[in-house]
Amino acid sequence: MTNHYNVIVIGAGNAGLATAATTAKNGLKTLIIERNILPGGCATSFSRGRFEFESSLHELANVGTEQNPGSVRNLFEYWQADVTWVNEENAFRVITGGEDGYDATMPSGIEAFCSEIERQVPDSRKSVEALFECAQKVEAAMAYMSSGKVDPSVLASEHADIMRMSSHSVDECLNALNMPKKAQNIVKTYWTYLGAPTDKLDMAHYLLMMSRYISGSPAMPSMKSHELSLALDKVIKDNGGEIWYNTEVTEILTENGKAVGIKIGEREIFADFVVANCFPETAYTKLLPKEAVPEKAVKLVNARKKGELFFTVYLGLNRSAQELGIKDYSVFIYNSPDSLEQYKSMDNRDESFVIVNCLNNVIPKASEEGTCTLFLTTMLSEKAWEDVNEENYKKVKNKLAKRMIETYEQKLGISVTPYIEEIVIATPATFARYLNTPYGTPYGYEVQPWDTMIARIMNGSKEQFVENLYFVGAHSDRADGYSSAYSNGYSTAGRILREAKKNEKA
Repeated sequence: MTNHYNVIVIGAGNAGLATAATTAKNGLKTLIIERNILPGGCATSFSRGRFEFESSLHELANVGTEQNPGSVRNLFEYWQADVTWVNEENAFRVITGGEDGYDATMPSGIEAFCSEIERQVPDSRKSVEALFECAQKVEAAMAYMSSGKVDPSVLASEHADIMRMSSHSVDECLNALNMPKKAQNIVKTYWTYLGAPTDKLDMAHYLLMMSRYISGSPAMPSMKSHELSLALDKVIKDNGGEIWYNTEVTEILTENGKAVGIKIGEREIFADFVVANCFPETAYTKLLPKEAVPEKAVKLVNARKKGELFFTVYLGLNRSAQELGIKDYSVFIYNSPDSLEQYKSMDNRDESFVIVNCLNNVIPKASEEGTCTLFLTTMLSEKAWEDVNEENYKKVKNKLAKRMIETYEQKLGISVTPYIEEIVIATPATFARYLNTPYGTPYGYEVQPWDTMIARIMNGSKEQFVENLYFVGAHSDRADGYSSAYSNGYSTAGRILREAKKNEKA
């Protein structure tokens, strides 16, 4: 067995797999090490009884269609990863309570979306069309920023709009477009996918994500998210890469301020580049020698805010979606139409919002005939979970799960409780145990006005505090999401490939 690789990737999550697939495909000797027995991180599933549940999958953005492919589909084709995609016709359904509440089902496709929002909110179409025109400018700027070395003067002159949008919040920009309040609320439905309040979330980031869901229609793999993980596993191995499962890295080796390899127990394995698909503080506190971590690295991670906590209820129902009257794939249920009130609700377990997905409405064979699965998710702040302890854990999780199920039943007028055959509850503790992230957050760092996606991309090289050590995942430049993780892994691999070429010439 070799003791030296060009690239070692720690963690086979989405971004780690994407990095390894790209470096292996381009001829670098690549090893990926995963402490779990399966690849994928969040992109995996588990079985209970006769049901297979997705751990976290919701629809992916920017997959597109065969006729009009998006960047994610193009990436999987570039890797020659065999994935069959299924598109969802509707972007989302959103139901809000409170004064001025509404129930809106929004279709995918810009034209259809604009027509429906005009029906819902007369005289809103012009401002919403202007929003999607802004999205095209963001896409053009992102294409430039993904091309390699970025010249700030070119950004300022040729892509000035994205710089302006990245320095203003979603709320500020929608107000500047004179968009009616209800239309704003509908447009902001997806804020939970980034987990930041719309008065602080920068418009460029949100608009990029939202428009990619709407314009290309949401999509998912026909064989569930594990199809993505296994496809990339195969790409890595077909291109000479290695994957070691059920193996945990115990240390990142350094020499003269550079990452030079890893340790597994007492065994040392060396590499030109090390990629960590984990939170930086995990690497800084558990994997790197204390003297190898610069003080400014510690200050930066301490300045960033951790993403929100997740609580998910998985239901296996012994009736089909059609029999139960479940017609929607994705439903957002908020107590208020106002996104800031929705964000604040995460501080209270009794009031937090619920997002519900029925995979069978997109993939009919997601479960056995005559059955269906639902998964219900809420997000919580640390404050909402801080009083949970060993004594009250079971009571708290059962109470919250019951409340989420009842909320869904009441808001949609659908009875599911009598038909529950299997129920699994994943709390923040569950996610922490599986994902090995701070507090179990799947969301990385919450984007903030000083810490936007654009700022992270522009400062990426400056944040490489340990030479030859790269970080990928939800905490990185593009933040949370399957689509973001694949793009982040690919772009990080591009940086490594460019550095490898420089080293060859030297």
